[in-house]
Amino acid sequence: MPKLAHTENRLLDGAVVLSQRSRSSAWQARFKVGDKWVRATTKQKDKKAAAEVAKELYLEAQFKEKHNLPVITRRFSDIAKLAISSMKAAIEGGQGKSVYNDYIIAINRYLIPFFGKHHIHRIDYPLLRQFEVWREEKMGKKPKASSIGTHNSALNKVFDEALRRGFINETQRPQFYNKGEGSDRRPDFTLDEYRQVARNLREFIKASRDGKTRQMRELLRDYVLILVNSGIRHGTEAQNLCWKHIRIEKDKRTQQNMLLFYVKGKTNGRELVARHNCLTYLKRIHSRTEAIKHLLFSELLKSKSDLPVFVLADGTKTENLRATFRKFLTEYNLLKDPRTNQNRTLYSLRHSYATFMLTLNKGTDIHLLAKQMGTSTEMIERHYSHLIARMRSVDLAGKEHGVYEGVI
Repeated sequence: MPKLAHTENRLLDGAVVLSQRSRSSAWQARFKVGDKWVRATTKQKDKKAAAEVAKELYLEAQFKEKHNLPVITRRFSDIAKLAISSMKAAIEGGQGKSVYNDYIIAINRYLIPFFGKHHIHRIDYPLLRQFEVWREEKMGKKPKASSIGTHNSALNKVFDEALRRGFINETQRPQFYNKGEGSDRRPDFTLDEYRQVARNLREFIKASRDGKTRQMRELLRDYVLILVNSGIRHGTEAQNLCWKHIRIEKDKRTQQNMLLFYVKGKTNGRELVARHNCLTYLKRIHSRTEAIKHLLFSELLKSKSDLPVFVLADGTKTENLRATFRKFLTEYNLLKDPRTNQNRTLYSLRHSYATFMLTLNKGTDIHLLAKQMGTSTEMIERHYSHLIARMRSVDLAGKEHGVYEGVI
C-alpha cells in the first residue's frame, strides 16, 4: 500500500485542524480546549464525513469544558473523576455507602497518581504489577490486605464507570488480586474484662459531679452496653439510630419477644436482633431524656419518634463519647489490649460482640453473624479466624461453655 501524504485542513475558522498522516488512512482532528490540545480520530476515511465528525468532536469538547466535564474520556484520570462524581452523587442522594469515601481517597491518593495518564483499555496485568511495587514504595511498607481490598474495589468502580460509558468491554477489565499482609487481630474485651467494664462504669458515674459530666457518663454506660450486646457500629450507625427504628415483635416460631433495631451507616440499612438485655439499657435512656420520659416505653415505641436514642438528658447529641470512653479505660487500666498490644476504642465493643457470639452459647453460625453485623463472611473469617477452634469448643472439649449474659 503506498504511503499517504501528510495533509491538513482547517475548519471553523481554524479552530479545528483536520489531518491525515502517512501511517493511517483515517482523518484525525486536533483542537484546543482551554490551554490543552486535544487529538481524536474521526474514524473516517472520507474527508467530507471526517470534517463533520471533527466539528461534532470539537463542539462536544467545548460543551464538556464549559460544564466542568472531562474532555479526554479514555484516560484513567478522566474516567476516575467521573467515578468519583458518581459516588459523591450517590452519597448525597442517600443511596451511596460510607465506604465510597474510602474509595475516593484511594483513587485520589494512589490510583490517579499512578494510572492517570494511561488509557483505561491499556491497563493490564504487567501494569498492575508495576503499580504494586510503586504503591509499596509510596507507603513505605507492605500494605495490609484490607488496604489492597479497598484499592481493588476503587479500581473496580473506575472500570464500572468505563464499562457503563462504553469505553471498554468486560473482557478488557483486568483481574485484581490481593496478596497483602493479613489484617492484625483487632483489640477487644474478654468476657471477664467486659464484666470489669460494666462494673466500673457504675463507679465511673458515681465519681462524677452532677450536670453534663454525669449525664455524659450515664449515656456512655448504656451506649457501651448496647453496642456490645447488639454489634451495631460506633459512629454513624449508632448515631443515626432513632426511637422510630426500634420495635418489639413476637417470634412466630418461639413465641418469644424480639428486640429489633433498624440501622443504617457504613452499608445499606439492615434490621438486626438485639440481645434481650438491651431493653433495660434503652429504658434507662428513656427515663433520663426530658422530651420523652413522660411517655410509657410502649407508647414511645408506638410514637415512631424521630428523636435519636443516644442523646443527653436535654436531647442534644454529643461528640464526646469517644474521649470519655478513653478516659474511663485509662482510669481503670483497661485501655491496652494485652493480646494485641493495641489501645481499645469504642469500635472494640463491636469486635467483642463478634467474639462472644462466636465462642459462647455454643457459637453462632458465621453466615448468620455476618448478616446480623452487616458485613461479609469473608470479613468475619479474616478478622476472627483465631477463634475457629473456640467456636467448636463444646464439641472439642465435651463440656458446655458458660452462658454469655450481659451485665446490667
